[in-house]
Amino acid sequence: MFISYRKHEPAHYMLKIESFSILSEAETWKIESDVFEAGGHKWRLDLYPNGNGPNGNDPNGNDEESEGSYISLYVVICDTEGYSNGWEVCVDVCFFVYDHLHDNYATFQDANGHRTRFHENKTTWGFDKLISLESFMEGKSGYLFKDSCVFGAEVFVVPEFTQLDRCLTMTKPPTTMNSYTWTINTFSSVTEDVLYSDVFKVGKVKWKLILYPEGNILCKGTHLSLYLGVHDAASLTEGWKVYAKFKLRLLSLDIEDDIEIETDAWFCNSVNDWGFHGFIPLCQLYDSENDFLMNDNLTVEVEIEVMGTLRYFL
Repeated sequence: MFISYRKHEPAHYMLKIESFSILSEAETWKIESDVFEAGGHKWRLDLYPNGNGPNGNDPNGNDEESEGSYISLYVVICDTEGYSNGWEVCVDVCFFVYDHLHDNYATFQDANGHRTRFHENKTTWGFDKLISLESFMEGKSGYLFKDSCVFGAEVFVVPEFTQLDRCLTMTKPPTTMNSYTWTINTFSSVTEDVLYSDVFKVGKVKWKLILYPEGNILCKGTHLSLYLGVHDAASLTEGWKVYAKFKLRLLSLDIEDDIEIETDAWFCNSVNDWGFHGFIPLCQLYDSENDFLMNDNLTVEVEIEVMGTLRYFL
């Protein structure tokens, strides 16, 4: 890898991340950027804030050392379904990290200056060990300033390109405002296939809980299904993306018997709800010894621990 420095910003794409420490603490595996255009093709960045570990389908034959000790960064060619058989795209790729102390950009390129060749069997390229986390977090490096950082990329095929920069903001909602409890009365009398909670707000996003009393998809008739969904997703700005790390709970009379499952997901137009088809078997739910149906009332809860919003970077 060849590292150099320059003053002017990346030509094709920048991703600003605010509250990087929250992102790292949440052990978020991978961040996928928006799709951007360069050289007549569509691309995205895949960023692994804690490294791309041995279980991560590493495109470059990653070893175990990068997991948890390095930041990994890759560029991915997208929307190639319409390309002709045997397609091939050769590009010059350069990654960037902004140095706040010196007001310049560290650039990372192939050590030998080789062009990267993308084709059907190779749609991803980048560095498993872009920067060590230790070096990145050090104040003297300048990469992290007030817990914010900026990554970028240039992908040169032809001079024409389109720029679409985004800013990722990570937040931890206050514990007094990050949960919602929903009680369904006379649960045994419910006849609807699916139930929706009232709309509630955490951060700047409106949410809802979605519950299938008799299960959904492959778990229909065997489990209760429970999901967290973004409210009125169709009305949101085109290209919206929201990240959430959250816990779904089914409350019991004895708090020690509560059912709790933690997960995280990126919500967008194509995936506007996330949860579990098989949250709890119906036989376990209706077992009176478990006390999930207290006076025939069922109570579920969601706690959103970390949120991230991807917006236009101005």
